[in-house]
Amino acid sequence: MPTRPLREDLIRLLAIAAHVSTETLEQQLAPLSLGVRQRVVLNAIAEGAPTQLAIAHKAGLDKSTLIPVLDQLERQELIERRPDPVDRRARVVTMTDAGRRALTGSTRTVTETEDDLLSDLSPAEREQFRALLQRITEGRMAKLSVPGSCL
Repeated sequence: MPTRPLREDLIRLLAIAAHVSTETLEQQLAPLSLGVRQRVVLNAIAEGAPTQLAIAHKAGLDKSTLIPVLDQLERQELIERRPDPVDRRARVVTMTDAGRRALTGSTRTVTETEDDLLSDLSPAEREQFRALLQRITEGRMAKLSVPGSCL
């Protein structure tokens, strides 16, 4: 079987897109004292993930990656952690007012960064691209066990 040109290698293309997107957003969020992982964790909390385990699952982070992110967010007074009254082994994580402001304030930066990264696509193509990625990652890929963190 003949080899395919690199420009057709899906895994390579996805890896490049993920790397460039993450690095670009890291640079854009830095003045807000946030990183991509910190923002994803705040977003997971805002979407209703109440415990560290739920946040890890929603954010796609393993525990060894999540805990340092939570530690940093707690030092920045963007979250608070307390023992779960139902299960003392678990920790309930809540966002502070400062955390809600940080998340809200970073939304414009994320939107502008995404718009810039996808500027070679029409608005309709951007929506289609996003919908297709959601379908792929929320479909069969969501069922695969992946050690480590996606971010």
